[in-house]
Amino acid sequence: MTKAGTGPVKRFFALLICLLLLSALTANAASNADKQDLTVNHADNLSRLFRTSPDYCLYCSGCHTGTWGTFVQFFHNVGYFFCGIVGKYPEKGRMFFTFDSIDAGADEPFYFIHLGDNHLPLIDERDYGDARLVETANARFDYCPYARRVLDDAALKAQELDAFIVHTGDLIDYVSQKNLDLAKDFTDRNDVFACAGNHEYHVYIWDDGEDIPRRVRVEEKVQAAFKNNIRFSVREEHGVKFIAMDNSFHTIEQWQLDRFKEELKDGKPIILALHVPVYAPDIFEFQMTKLDYPHPAWLMVVPEERMAEYHYEPQWIEEQKANDATKAFYDLIVSAPSLKAILVGHDHAHFVSQVTPTLKQYMVACEEGQIFAVR
Repeated sequence: MTKAGTGPVKRFFALLICLLLLSALTANAASNADKQDLTVNHADNLSRLFRTSPDYCLYCSGCHTGTWGTFVQFFHNVGYFFCGIVGKYPEKGRMFFTFDSIDAGADEPFYFIHLGDNHLPLIDERDYGDARLVETANARFDYCPYARRVLDDAALKAQELDAFIVHTGDLIDYVSQKNLDLAKDFTDRNDVFACAGNHEYHVYIWDDGEDIPRRVRVEEKVQAAFKNNIRFSVREEHGVKFIAMDNSFHTIEQWQLDRFKEELKDGKPIILALHVPVYAPDIFEFQMTKLDYPHPAWLMVVPEERMAEYHYEPQWIEEQKANDATKAFYDLIVSAPSLKAILVGHDHAHFVSQVTPTLKQYMVACEEGQIFAVR
């Protein structure tokens, strides 16, 4: 004879177990369907399960909202978690997309996808005669092994959304003929608007410094892989201007400042694409304390008193010192009402920084895509 009240409790737990199993089966079916949104680029499943940012659903390509949406997203995430337990994740290297919106005053709503820091790591026989470059390639291949797959996934998502791609630099890991061919193929096949990253000018990674002479040596052949000028470009979408600027050495030059001032004059809303993030207290603290490897905060216009907290190589502090044009550029950024958002990369992590009370800065991770709806 059972105790009174135990029957409903048992039925509740039985129903819960059934729901969890159904979610896992649904997730496995989605895996077999090979959906382009699925991803496993992080090993920490619990952090994905409880991620707080508004995310594109891994299964139905939508952003769930409201009470019902929260319920559906929860069970989808639980299903994804159970996929990890039974070892039936979809193929490694799939992209993970977050979703956000920018209220920029567009003539009509549109989408774009923000990518950065893919670090294509390949060479072929054309560069085998350069022993130092071969050594670099061998050392760096495991750094971003899924770069090509990530770019393919992003291209498919852009096609699905009828969106263009804003790339904030380091599409390649170092300057090799193979990497440049792959970069050109990606930009030829897709609508890509890009700025330069510091790795666009790297040859031997850490052994050739970050300076203007090095950039000059490779700039022409790197630029040939891109459709827009990666040092300074402007494009307009539905009344919103996108400006891509090369700040890959933590500074800008006077001619870039002058052109940016000209673009501000008409008062049109602007979304700015940079490689190196702009200093703000929150992103400084994040980079100094939350990232999983020790380094200074790789930012532009870090106050010198805050650089004293680095305790690292003096050259890293020297590289970050802002020139007059860069300081003036920062003053414009934090005061221009037409600037609606900043897109950045460089530090290989997802973070949304509040530069001013009305200006957000979106940093994208290596194997992540940020989908933006612009209104």
